[in-house]
Amino acid sequence: MENLSRRKFIITSVLLSASPLFAKSSSKIHIDLLKKPFEYHVKKGKLPGKRVLIIGGIHGNEIGAYKASDLLVDCDIKRGELIIIPRSNFTSILAKMRGYNGDMNRKFAHIDKKDPDRYFVELLKSAILEFRPDVVISMHDGYGFARKNPNHWGQSIVIDENIYKNFHLYEEAYSILKDANPHFAHYKLGLLNTRTFTSSRHKEQRNALTGWCLQHDIKAYCIEASKQLRLDQKIYTHLVMLREFFKRYKIELAPSIDQLIHDETLWNHHKTTTVTLKINGSIHKFSKSGTLKIPKGSNIEVVAIDGNRGSYLIGKHINLNWQSFYFSKPQQFLLKEDYKTRMRLTVYPV
Repeated sequence: MENLSRRKFIITSVLLSASPLFAKSSSKIHIDLLKKPFEYHVKKGKLPGKRVLIIGGIHGNEIGAYKASDLLVDCDIKRGELIIIPRSNFTSILAKMRGYNGDMNRKFAHIDKKDPDRYFVELLKSAILEFRPDVVISMHDGYGFARKNPNHWGQSIVIDENIYKNFHLYEEAYSILKDANPHFAHYKLGLLNTRTFTSSRHKEQRNALTGWCLQHDIKAYCIEASKQLRLDQKIYTHLVMLREFFKRYKIELAPSIDQLIHDETLWNHHKTTTVTLKINGSIHKFSKSGTLKIPKGSNIEVVAIDGNRGSYLIGKHINLNWQSFYFSKPQQFLLKEDYKTRMRLTVYPV
């Protein structure tokens, strides 16, 4: 998490008048946040290749996974077809938690109608079934190092069975691992088989994304960097594994995957983000931290957030599942870029 105490903000105090429509309706201020986005990037090259679906961010505290998948969004595709869903569990990413509403990766076989994750889980499943990819790659950061401890998932390719139906998962994963490992001076990759459908040890995997995909006749793998690595090392690990998958599935990028791996200047695209609010019918834009004094009974609507992907405005200490709420005491709003706070707006009811 960034050290916000070292950043300098320009604090502005804005006094806004109430609209007659809201001024007498309540002693509180009402705010409508944006609906959380479901990022879905489709890229198709001119040259023929296979269809690959990349999913990151199912676990919100696995930063290397969704940051690496997000880098692919800025690439063009020369060969093959790629769908990238980098932030599949955006609520948990904002909270920097494995699962803000419980573990999303245990909800694919069945999810309760009242579960806050249901909307996004069903969108994911629909995307997979509609696209019918040749392979799904679910990206994660796991604990430890699989080659040192078979109970650890970090630095590994994870398969559900050696062979499932007509999918020779072990054979392909082992080949990818063998070709990827020479590119690691340390932290070599391991291969884990959860034996999802033939063993009682990892029955929970039957409810996970890859297990669900296999049961719907779609090949799927997990790739895991280690949580014990620095963020740049995690991203490197993911990109190296993806390169080997891309070779086999005839996916070519521009810039190339090799350039993406070795040129970290391609990893940084940060720009200033602007939040547009409609306050009592009047439009106001903010790109720096500040304070707002707003009469009680006012209405605030977040109209747009323009800037970096993964940017979203939340209420501090407010349930992240809420899209609309009232408040009567000073309330701080945080502009998050994924889990990092980039801007603070404090609203004072007057």
